[in-house]
Amino acid sequence: MRHLVLGLAFLSVLASSPIDAAELKSHPAFTPYAGSVATRRDDDGFKSYSLVTGVNEKGKTDDEVLHTLKVKGNLIRFAYENPKDRSAHEIYTNYRQAFEKGGFKILYACTADECGARYATSRWGRVTGMKFFTPEMRYLAAKGARDGQELYVAVLVAKARHQVEIVEISPMETGLVTVESIGEGLKAEGRVVLDGIFFDTDKAAIKAESKPALDAIATFLRDNAALKAYIVGHTDGTGEFEHNMQLSKDRAAAVLAALAKDYKISPERLAAHGVGPLSPARTNKTDAGRTKNRRVELVER
Repeated sequence: MRHLVLGLAFLSVLASSPIDAAELKSHPAFTPYAGSVATRRDDDGFKSYSLVTGVNEKGKTDDEVLHTLKVKGNLIRFAYENPKDRSAHEIYTNYRQAFEKGGFKILYACTADECGARYATSRWGRVTGMKFFTPEMRYLAAKGARDGQELYVAVLVAKARHQVEIVEISPMETGLVTVESIGEGLKAEGRVVLDGIFFDTDKAAIKAESKPALDAIATFLRDNAALKAYIVGHTDGTGEFEHNMQLSKDRAAAVLAALAKDYKISPERLAAHGVGPLSPARTNKTDAGRTKNRRVELVER
């Protein structure tokens, strides 16, 4: 069996148009199965993508039969002709093993009848936008991360062709805290990252450019007068543990103090805590990951 090796880098999105097979470039996140012939690449840009994560044959509509996870990011689609001397099962197994070895989590996988009724394979095209379907098709959906960036992958292997579709999840932009985003975050997860709160390195004093975020937080708290919340500070994993625990608590306390003093928010509604590096949002092995880990969150209580 030939082996597929996952790359560690990612390619930026190019123009949204098919690329001639002679000029088609692969994606650094993976190497196509050896002997495959690349036939198409589509760079679709930032889109919402339906990743199939389950099949329910008792359903009646496309959405009821194919359970999906909606992900948003840069979508890149690849199409390949299978090597004539290799089976669909071998190609599929190779991709799955390679992604797993690369640290990806398999979210869903199916083979032939497990993927739904043979007469209804066309529904996969309607839901996912994929093109190659046969009754003996094989499919997997996986999730991974590289350098603080999430990556979703869908692989569909049919009898003569296969597809690899990649969604690069765009990192959250900073400075976008709004009254609406705070409400949406609390409703969805019970917590929200207060992007736009800035501190000097290893300091707990809030920088002046944090004012727009503080304005939005204060407005949200005034508009939701019954809400009580924790303000939780987080650090990256650099430095001494006890120092980071204290720094994270001091930063949370600074946010609480600013809301109470400058915006007259009752301090009894808020409680400041610090968890240091104990709850990272990303890996601490990269600069991008450490940046994401240095944050303050509002947590509903």
